[in-house]
Amino acid sequence: MVLVSADYHRIAAADQLRSFAGILGMAYESVESPAALAQVLRQHAGKELILIDTPGLAAAEMDQGQDLARFLAGRQECDTHLVLSASMKSADITRAVDRFQIFRPAKLLFTRLDETESWGLILSEAVRMAAPISFLATGQHIPEHLEPPTPSRLTGRCMRPARRRRRR
Repeated sequence: MVLVSADYHRIAAADQLRSFAGILGMAYESVESPAALAQVLRQHAGKELILIDTPGLAAAEMDQGQDLARFLAGRQECDTHLVLSASMKSADITRAVDRFQIFRPAKLLFTRLDETESWGLILSEAVRMAAPISFLATGQHIPEHLEPPTPSRLTGRCMRPARRRRRR
């Protein structure tokens, strides 16, 4: 297994991911262009799993991700997961999904589920996008808090009434 950082925008992203790869016992590579990413993918073609971390881009920065998006969208072997915070407002999640369509994500991965009581919007967005949910992150300890979604887990949380706040 290999962890590849294609996030050359965020300061210290490479160091953080290098440490994470070490903890998981994975090889680590850092690239600064789609051409370099193509070379790393060729070099590790026989590996069981290659995880590629891409930059999280704000709306004003999307032009910086165009080349990487075109590269990944054109690779059939890449299974692109769009990572979103479940604690975002519904309109913000929709806007983010629409903005990142240039990457042609096939799946959604939701983080920060421990920070929200409402899981309905993640199902709504998955339905709107016609994309499956690949994983749920329910805390900050990865991989312990990363879990595959199950129908009972998703529907159970969506159907559960919100907790009432106690008055003091």
